[in-house]
Amino acid sequence: MRFFPVFLIIAIFFDCAFASLKITEISAKDSKFNITLNNSIQILNIELQDNELKFPIYKSKNKQYKQIFVLKRDFKAYLKDSLLENKVFNNIGSISSFNINKLYKLKNNTTVRAFASVIFDNEIEVECRIMRGKSGLWIAWPSTKINNKWVKNFKFINKSLQKEVETELIADYTKNYEK
Repeated sequence: MRFFPVFLIIAIFFDCAFASLKITEISAKDSKFNITLNNSIQILNIELQDNELKFPIYKSKNKQYKQIFVLKRDFKAYLKDSLLENKVFNNIGSISSFNINKLYKLKNNTTVRAFASVIFDNEIEVECRIMRGKSGLWIAWPSTKINNKWVKNFKFINKSLQKEVETELIADYTKNYEK
């Protein structure tokens, strides 16, 4: 029975060690962290409160919405430990996969046409909005309004990945909801 905790620790280590997403850059300012994953995406304004990760949220008039989710508990532990130890990886490949997890069309015809979420390498889920502007459909990634100015909470470093993800989101929306 005494070997079970050791086995569990080894299993968690190997799962995190071989996780496909790795932190390739960390920066900190005013107790908030910005991390880059696989030199491909950045998550900004992460806080570490009471030894827990707090990802930025979107606040509307009456509600608060989470926009960034860690899907695996051990990956969340890896992120927290990496921030505490300022541990980054070098020579890591780009994000290897993404999939659209949800696509929900709004009933009214406002600027926001749909809510969607994208899962990167089965580890991080990011919610976004499909918007209609003067130039057509575009994707709004998580951001927060601070002092009447929008501050990004998520952005792409790898522009070809961004183009691929956004093209697929718009194609799925168009195929399913616009005739």
